[in-house]
Amino acid sequence: MRKQVDYEFQQHRLARIEGYNITRARLQSQFANGIGDAGEFEKAIAKQLAMPPTKIVAWRQSEMEQAGFREGMRLAALEFYWEHREKIRVTTLAQIRLV
Repeated sequence: MRKQVDYEFQQHRLARIEGYNITRARLQSQFANGIGDAGEFEKAIAKQLAMPPTKIVAWRQSEMEQAGFREGMRLAALEFYWEHREKIRVTTLAQIRLV
């Protein structure tokens, strides 16, 4: 029983790391040329978070693995947002001034 729990936890942990890395890479590549529009940025993050894990990592079949992957996705999206929040704020202010 203990070995089974350890194995499941290990798979959850690996799936979480995988979810983080994949989501982070997708967001970084999507905004490699900078963030031009705050709305576009928010939509991109929402789209990443709405995608079911099985569409991204079909080999992660168990509920535990999928939960871990989703946790990694959320963490990557949150960190990415917070790292770029100042750029988003400046972009939004610039857009407001143009209107």
